[in-house]
This record gives sequence, structure tokens and C-alpha cells, in this order.
Amino acid sequence: MKKIIHLDSIEKRFADTVVVPSFSLSIEEGEFLTLLGPSGCGKTTLLRMIAGFEQPTTGEIFLDEKPLKAVPPYQRDMNMVFQQYALFPHMTVEQNILFGLKMKKVNAAEQQKRLEEVLQYVQLTELRKRMPKQLSGGQQQRVAIARAIINNPRVLLLDEPLGALDYQLRKSLQLELKNLQKNLGITFIYVTHDQEEAMAMSDRIAVMNKGRIEQIASPAEIYNSPQTLFVATFIGENNIFRENGTNAAVRPEKIKLYPVDSDKDKHKKLGTIADAVFLGNLRKVFIRLEGQDMTVMAHQYAGDGLDWQVGDQVAIGWAQTDEVILPC
Repeated sequence: MKKIIHLDSIEKRFADTVVVPSFSLSIEEGEFLTLLGPSGCGKTTLLRMIAGFEQPTTGEIFLDEKPLKAVPPYQRDMNMVFQQYALFPHMTVEQNILFGLKMKKVNAAEQQKRLEEVLQYVQLTELRKRMPKQLSGGQQQRVAIARAIINNPRVLLLDEPLGALDYQLRKSLQLELKNLQKNLGITFIYVTHDQEEAMAMSDRIAVMNKGRIEQIASPAEIYNSPQTLFVATFIGENNIFRENGTNAAVRPEKIKLYPVDSDKDKHKKLGTIADAVFLGNLRKVFIRLEGQDMTVMAHQYAGDGLDWQVGDQVAIGWAQTDEVILPC
């Protein structure tokens, strides 16, 4: 697949503070790439450098192999969507969406053609005459997205666009955004701290920590084969067993619980159930290990056949293939 954006030895410093240490990254055309990490890890700074709102201290950013250092944001073939929508309150939905095309003096017939297309894409045709204050948060974000895609940018940059929405609405818009990206074929670079959101939407995820990219891979590879302790503990839930100078990461769904008098070959450790949390078809069971200052989490699903209770003594085990050995 063709490379559309390349970051070559990019570094960002504010005074003497290194915010993004030097690294390189290539992004493919038509890809949905998510920059994922905790607050303050540098992901928004990186997005703003790609957009042109910040300049890298060293290194260069390329779009279609052309350097962007001297190209201002409005001349880069990309648009940005923000968490807070940034709509004009005195304009209707369609006026907000058409604003960029009018500034570029695109002819009226082409404006109308593109408007009808994007209104259908974002399901706002019936709301085109409404003002922003008459819209829900999700509808306002659809307007912001429509405004960003109406001029067919090569790249769409999205900075926590669903962060201000409630949980159920976020889930719904995640699917809509992913389908929109696939239908349009536009490269999406998406910033979020929400790992579930990143896993659900992305072709690849770049996990960031303290300005560095710790791992970049598909969601499945990030989850099943983390390369660092940070990735293993930041993405999903994990049990970290520290023994013999190594860290062994085992996901809760891979931990099996057995009666203490069962086949000893299955046992790895013994413990007592300290707590159990009911979550519908799933119970999170917490086991306090014998002789160790450690609590292990295991997932017990409806139909597993064993209803463990707080205070029960159990043995735990897992397949060797289900553990990931990580550097200390």
C-alpha cells in the first residue's frame, strides 16, 4: 500500500523540555491509524505537528513525499476535527458545512452536489436548516465531520472527537466513523486515550507513553502480543507475574480456576478468592495468592459451571502459550 505521510526523525521540544523524543513513522494511504495514550503523552502535539499548527523542533514531515515544513496549515491537503466541534453558532447546519468551499470560491453547483453527498454520509439531510444550538452533541459532531470531509482532503485528523459524548452515543458514532472512513477511503489519524475506542476502530494503533511510541501494530497484535510492560498494562486488563528476572503477562480471560484437589499438573499457584464483581455474563474474580503480595484477576463467564464464592480456596493455571514474556 502507498505511503501517504512520513515523519522523519521528528522531535518536539518546548524550551528545555522534550515533549516528543525523536522518532520516525510512516502512515499508509486509506489507513485508520490511532494515536493512543494517557493524557500528556504527546499524542495531540504530534497531531498538531502533522496539521501544521506546531512545528517540529527537528526532523521533517512529508505528504506524498513532499516536505511540509514551509506549507501553512490551510494549504496542506488535510482537515482537522476537534472535540469541541468549533461550529459557527450563527450559521445553519448546511452553512457550517459549506463554509470552507465558499472560502475557496468553489462554484455553486459543485457546492450543492458535495453538500448533498456529505449530508447523506453523516445522516443530517433532515436537519440541514437547524442551528447548532438545536442539535445534540452527536449531531453537532456530525456537522463538524461533514465540514471537514466536504472538500475531499487526503487526510483527516481527529483529536478526541467523541470525548465529550456519553458512553452509548460514543459507541454508536465509533461504528459510524469507521464505516465513513472505509466508504470515503480517506486516511484517518485519530487521537484518543480510550483504548476500547482505539481497538474498535483502528487498522493500526500507535501506543504512546511519555512522547514515545512504545508499539505500533494491529489491535489484535497490540492486545495479544504487547512488546513492553506499559503496553501490556495500558491495553486491557493483565496479570503481571514477576519471577526470575522476567515479567509474564497473562490476560484474565486466560486464567483458569480449579478446585485445590484437582489435577496438580494444571496448577501454577494457589490462592483464596478475595472478591467477585458481577458484570452480566461476566464475573471478575480476584484471587489473593498464597505466600505472595499479589492479587490475580480471572474472568468467569456464564456457563463455566463453577460458581466460585468469596473465601473459596482455589488453584489457578494457564497455558504456557497464553503468557507473554516481557523485559523488566
